[in-house]
Amino acid sequence: MADKQFEDRILIREVYGRYAIAAAEQDDVEWLACWSSSATWKTPHFEVSGHPALRACWDATWVNFANVAAFNEIGTIAVDGDTAKTVSTVLEIVLLSAGGLLKMTGLYRDEFVRGDGQWRFSRREYTSLNQEQTNDHQ
Repeated sequence: MADKQFEDRILIREVYGRYAIAAAEQDDVEWLACWSSSATWKTPHFEVSGHPALRACWDATWVNFANVAAFNEIGTIAVDGDTAKTVSTVLEIVLLSAGGLLKMTGLYRDEFVRGDGQWRFSRREYTSLNQEQTNDHQ
């Protein structure tokens, strides 16, 4: 059982990696594949559920963002069968379309579900820790 939990924790960590690379490469298909079909994403600004609503958030994000780099530090992963809960921090550095940078740090409390042999986010709840914006137009 311990070996299986270790493997599951590694596979869950890979979801974070795929998610970050998908955002950096602006790959909407891969980004959405990190979410279960009925997943919920909650932030201080919105709460949406399901692939169509997640896709709409993705599209809205890229109106103002030119590129994004996200760096997660995963604190805990608790696996229970085909579900898991994690807590992580994230640093996001965003080049804004209008110029300037947005730097954000936050805390994620995530839930995962395994389906078709793949771990996916079933719920992401984001709490902002701080935010800094520069308006340099380069």
